[in-house]
Amino acid sequence: MKTLRVLSGLAGILLSLHAAAQVSADQDFQARCAAPGVVKCVGFDNTTTDIVRGVNLHPDGAGTYRGSLDTVTRASGGGSLRFDLPPPPHAGANIAGRWSPLSNDGLGQRFGQNSTFYLQFRQRFSPEMLNNTWDTGSAWKTVIFHMNQATCAAIELTTHNRYLTNLAAMYTDCGGRGLSTNLANTAYTDSPPYLLQQAGYSCQYGQYSTASCFYFVPDEWLTFYYRVQIGTWNQPNSQVEAWVAREGGGYKQFIRVPNFVLHCNNDPCSQLPGSDEGYNNLTFTPYMTALPPTSGRAGVTSRVWYDELIVSTQPIAAPQPRVSPMPPANVQVN
Repeated sequence: MKTLRVLSGLAGILLSLHAAAQVSADQDFQARCAAPGVVKCVGFDNTTTDIVRGVNLHPDGAGTYRGSLDTVTRASGGGSLRFDLPPPPHAGANIAGRWSPLSNDGLGQRFGQNSTFYLQFRQRFSPEMLNNTWDTGSAWKTVIFHMNQATCAAIELTTHNRYLTNLAAMYTDCGGRGLSTNLANTAYTDSPPYLLQQAGYSCQYGQYSTASCFYFVPDEWLTFYYRVQIGTWNQPNSQVEAWVAREGGGYKQFIRVPNFVLHCNNDPCSQLPGSDEGYNNLTFTPYMTALPPTSGRAGVTSRVWYDELIVSTQPIAAPQPRVSPMPPANVQVN
């Protein structure tokens, strides 16, 4: 069988096409950032503004920085934010640190009563992130929307890996209420039978399958998209929605909780005319509550990446389809 070698001229053409695809990805992100209503846009491309130690990047529980700029694995631009989760022994619950602006402007502005915000970001998981052997009572988080630096409070919406099953779910009130609904998806409930994921997935508690539930997957740039409509604090007139798109695919909704009660941090809210309470910050972190420092696979480092954060007062366009990664120029076909 003859060996067909990739000619240098062809390799050059392929490299040019790959470069053009990367420019297109960059232009696509910049176009979404420049859209009407956008109040926050972070490309995670540098260590001068996007990823800065002690400013928006913070260490693990032992004081070691596990977050960094990754210039190789990225959705667009010059880099992405990567967290490395080390093997045991490690720092425990705060195993890899967090990204959260101390300036409390992670959402670009404050969103209080009678306001709505849209949020989009890209996220990627290594296979080790999804198959490690951490204690199952210590499910890792992905993102938290919150007020100031209070990540465990009434003004809080957290997305997490439920009991390390790789099932995406959400909760509020420091874990006090999961974003679950009745089977008709018309009202909040936490009494079985109920839906952990609604709308596009209809994932019923205790009846899990890949046909009805969304599970985190490795080695893809997933796109997460949220719409949080805040009504009146403590009244059932808010709505929380979330979608996810696999790489190259369209959005599919996994959270839709209508007529939901969102609480304020300082009750009674009615005593705070013109209150400045509201969602104004976010945290990217793989934090795992109560994780023992000895938990996990020996010698295994897990990784999670974040890229292309956009916050807006108006709907955000989905990322355009990406060209698949180009094979190395020295590939040989036998």
